[in-house]
Amino acid sequence: MTKGQSTETSHNKARSRGIRASKQKLRSAQLAAGFKSQAEVVDKIQSLEGLEKAPRSLVSRVFRGDPVDPLSIERVAKALNVEAWVLYLGSGEVDVSTQNTANHDSASTINQQALAHTEPEKAPENNEHLHVPQHDNDAPPLAAEDAESPLPAVPNHVLDSHQQDSPDNKSDNTSGNTPDIHKAEDVERQKQTNKRMPLLLVTLVVLLCVLLVDRFWPFDDNSVASTALAGIVDIDNKVVAVMPITGPRGSDITRSIEQLLAGPTQLIVGSSALHASVQSPQELLRSKKADLVISGELIEIGRYIAVRLFLSRDENMQQVWSGVFSKSSSEQYIESQLKEGLNTLLTKRPIANIADWYSLQRFLHGMQNFEGERSEQVILRAMADFQRVINSAPELVHGYAGMCAALVEQNLETSDKNYLEDASTYCNKGVAIKPDSVFIQNALGNLARVKGDYEIANKHFAKALGADQNDTTALQKMAESQMRMFLKNRDPELFTRILAALEHAAELEPNNWKIPYTQGRAHYFKGDQIGAIDYFSQAAELSVNYQTLNNLGALEFCVGDLQNAKAHYQQALTLKPKHTVLLSNIAVLHFYLGENQQALDIFEPQIKRITEEGGPGLYQLWSNVADVYRTQGHTKKALQAYRNAMSELDREVSQGEANVMQKASRLAMYILVTELSPELQTAQLLASLQEQAEALSNAADPVSLHQLALSWLHLGDTHKASEYRDKLSAICPGFAASPDFKALNSAALNVNPS
Repeated sequence: MTKGQSTETSHNKARSRGIRASKQKLRSAQLAAGFKSQAEVVDKIQSLEGLEKAPRSLVSRVFRGDPVDPLSIERVAKALNVEAWVLYLGSGEVDVSTQNTANHDSASTINQQALAHTEPEKAPENNEHLHVPQHDNDAPPLAAEDAESPLPAVPNHVLDSHQQDSPDNKSDNTSGNTPDIHKAEDVERQKQTNKRMPLLLVTLVVLLCVLLVDRFWPFDDNSVASTALAGIVDIDNKVVAVMPITGPRGSDITRSIEQLLAGPTQLIVGSSALHASVQSPQELLRSKKADLVISGELIEIGRYIAVRLFLSRDENMQQVWSGVFSKSSSEQYIESQLKEGLNTLLTKRPIANIADWYSLQRFLHGMQNFEGERSEQVILRAMADFQRVINSAPELVHGYAGMCAALVEQNLETSDKNYLEDASTYCNKGVAIKPDSVFIQNALGNLARVKGDYEIANKHFAKALGADQNDTTALQKMAESQMRMFLKNRDPELFTRILAALEHAAELEPNNWKIPYTQGRAHYFKGDQIGAIDYFSQAAELSVNYQTLNNLGALEFCVGDLQNAKAHYQQALTLKPKHTVLLSNIAVLHFYLGENQQALDIFEPQIKRITEEGGPGLYQLWSNVADVYRTQGHTKKALQAYRNAMSELDREVSQGEANVMQKASRLAMYILVTELSPELQTAQLLASLQEQAEALSNAADPVSLHQLALSWLHLGDTHKASEYRDKLSAICPGFAASPDFKALNSAALNVNPS
C-alpha cells in the first residue's frame, strides 16, 4: 500500500499521520519467514531494492507500530513474503492502542508504581505463535477488515496496575492498628524499594540508550516517503527522468507520461529509452542523472491492466497515481487518466485520493469473471469480489459499477427482475461518486438495455465511447442494444453501423470470443445464416462453451445440416447437461425428424420441473411441447401448454417489450388455440388475427417467417402460407422442413402433378 491510498476500513482509518502495522502480526510473519531479528528484515529489504544504505529506521518504525506511509508497510511485507494488508492493525488492536494513547500520562505513573511494587514479569511465550491470515493465491488480497485480527496479549501487571489505587485496594486506617505498626510497615516498604532501585536505574539507562540510538543513528533511509514526500512536491528546476514501464501498453503509458511532463520539466520525450537497463530509480538518483524519477508498476488481469506510478527522490519513493483501463483503450483515454493523476505534481497540489491498489486489482479479478461463459456460480464469485472492493474502498466507483453489472447478469441468468432494482441502486451510488467513469456508464447502459430502454442504453454507451473510443465493452453492448432496435425498424443504415462497430471491436480484441459471437447474432437477425455460422464458428474456436456451441448447432439446424447440429448440441450438452434451452433445441430436432416420443421424453421432465417449482418457464419450451402434443392429437395438453406460453408473451406485448419474433410467435399460438377451440371462433376474432398477420408482413428473420407461414396455413390461406414458407426455405431450409408444412407440400403436389 502506498501514500495517499484509501486503505482505511472502519477499524483502520488512514489518518494524515499514516497507517499502523500490528506488532503481533509482524512478529508472526517474521517468524514464518525465518527471520530471527529485525536486522535480517533490514538486510532483506536492502537486498531486494538494491539500496546502498540499510533502511533501519523504516523497519524500526514499522515494527514499533508507528503511523507510517502505507508504502513502508508494503516494503516490509514484501521482505516477509506476505501481502501488506495482512500486517495492518486490526479492530481489537486499534481499540487497545487508542486506549493506551489516551491514558498515556496516567498509565506512565501507574506503571512506575507497578515497577516499584512488583517483580518483573516475562511476556507469555505463546504470543509468538499468533495466526497469520491466509488468502487465495489466485486472487488479490482481501481488504484489511477481512483479515483476522487477534487481540494483542496485554501483560497482567499492566492491567492490574489500574486497580492498585482503587478504593477497594487502599489501606483502611480505621482497622485499629497502632502508629508503631504503621512505622514498621513504612520501614519494610522502604527496604523493598531500596532493593528495586538497581532495577529502576537499569531500566532508565536502557530507555535512554534506545532514544539516543533512534535519534542519532546515521541512517539514509529509503522509507521516509511519509514525511519527505508528503504534501506538495516541487518540480521546478529539477531534472526529471522517466523509467520505461513494461507490459501490455507499457510503451504507450510511458510515452504519455513523457508528453505530460515534457513542458513543465523540460523532459525530452523518448528519453526513457536511455534508462531501459536501469534496475531501480535509486540507481539514477545515486548517479546524479536525475533529481526526480517517475517509475511504474503494471499488472495484467484478463482484458484489463492495473497501473500505478511512483515518484522517487533522494532514494525516497511515493505512489502518486493508480488506475485501471482496458488493454485496448485508446491512447487519448490513457493519457487523460494519467493526466488526472499527474496534475497533482504539475499543479503543485498535495498528493491525495489515490485509488487503493489492491482494491483495483480485486475489481479487475471480478471483471475477469465476465470474460467467460455466464453461470450463476461465476456471477456470485464476481459479486463477492465487488463487495470486497466496496467494503475496503467505499469511495471508489469501481466496486459499485462492478456490482451493478453483476446483478444485471444475475437477472439474465435467473430471469428474476428484482436483481435489476438492486443493480439500479448500486449504479446510482457509482454515479454519485464519478458519473463520467466508463465502467459506470457501461453498467448503466447494460442495465437500460436489459430493461428494454434501448435509447437510454445507447446514450450511456455513447458517453463511454466519448471518453474511450476503443472501449470494446461499450461497442459490443451498444451493438446488442441497436440490434433490438433493428428487429423493429429493419433500418439498413442502422445495421451498417452495427457491423462497423463490431468490426472495430474485433480489430481491437481479436481474441475476445464475445465479439464474433455478437457478429453472428447480427447476421442471424439480418437473415444471413451462412455468415452467422462463420462467426459462431470463430467464437467456438476462441471459447468452447455452451453459448457458442448451442447457437452454432441452432444455425446448422437452420440451414438443414442436421448431423453437425446434432454433434454440436451433444457437445454443448456435456457442458450443461440440464440447460433448458439446449434440451429444448435437441427435442425440437427429434420433432423435425418425426421422433415425437423422444422429443416428449425430453420436454415432459422439464414441464414437470417447472410445474413443481412454480413460475411460467420459457415460452419457447411451452410452445414447442404444445406443437408435439398437437401433432399427436393430445388437444387438451396442447391447449394448456399454448396458454402457458401465451401468458408470458401477453405480458411482453402489453408492456411494449415484445420484438417482431415474439409478436409472430404469439399470433401463431392464438390462431392454433382458436383452431383447437371451436367455441372461440368468431368472424370478428378471425378478422382481428388476419389483421395482425398482415401487420407483420415485413418480417424477415427465420423465426418470424416460420410463425407467419404457420399462421396463414391455419387461417386457411395456403397461398400466403407458401409464400412465407418459400422465403423461409431460401434462408433457413432446415426450419422450412417442419412437419407442420407437410400439408403445404401435399397441396403443391396436388396443384402441380408430376
